Amino acid sequence: MFASRNHRHDFADTRALGPESVLTLVGTSRFEPIDEREQLAQADAADSHLLRLVMCVATATLVLALVSSLA
Repeated sequence: MFASRNHRHDFADTRALGPESVLTLVGTSRFEPIDEREQLAQADAADSHLLRLVMCVATATLVLALVSSLA
């Protein structure tokens, strides 16, 4: 019963390092030149935006906890 169960793979296969790897953009064709440095810069910018968002939420949570403890 359990041996025939199909398992879903909810992750990207990072071993496929061809022209259509994880870092490639969705809208590009495989015949167009791919600029990996630009893609890495875009990923770094997205990471910094996400980090700022997390820091804002953490700060707001801390401020709300301090205000509620004083009241």
